[in-house]
Amino acid sequence: MEKEIVYLTKEGYGLMQQEFDQAKKILYEEIPEKLKASKSNGGDLRENKEYMFLQGEQQYYEREVRRISAILEAAEIIPDEEISAEEVGIGTSFILQDLGIKESGTFTLVSPVEIDLEKGKISLSSPVGKALLGKKKGDEIKVKLPWGTAHFKVIAINATRPSTDEE
Repeated sequence: MEKEIVYLTKEGYGLMQQEFDQAKKILYEEIPEKLKASKSNGGDLRENKEYMFLQGEQQYYEREVRRISAILEAAEIIPDEEISAEEVGIGTSFILQDLGIKESGTFTLVSPVEIDLEKGKISLSSPVGKALLGKKKGDEIKVKLPWGTAHFKVIAINATRPSTDEE
């Protein structure tokens, strides 16, 4: 069985790598230190709430390291030169106007593992993302959402990602 490829932008891959490194540091350095300190308090470990909490935290980070590792192993970075300025695709930045409320915003279409709604990163597997794929400047889409149908218009497309200097 073939592994499913996870398409990532260069930025997304870098963020995933940072997240992976942080999770490994917590799992292999910080938690063992805390567990050792908790054990040294003595008493029955089955009654040591801190020790039991740390074990749960350790299991969580073990799962996170496995999850992120699988993403990074399956990742294929989309070269900047393949990000189109002509049509909406993964890695493309665009201005989208909601025709219902006459408001617009700048968004970037990304893989599901890169979504960050606060930064305007929309998943290509979301209803809006699927509808936008391949659209050009001036194209309009209608998308059925849980609260009703939304009507959007692509105002502009840019191959370069929006600046994230505000962070």
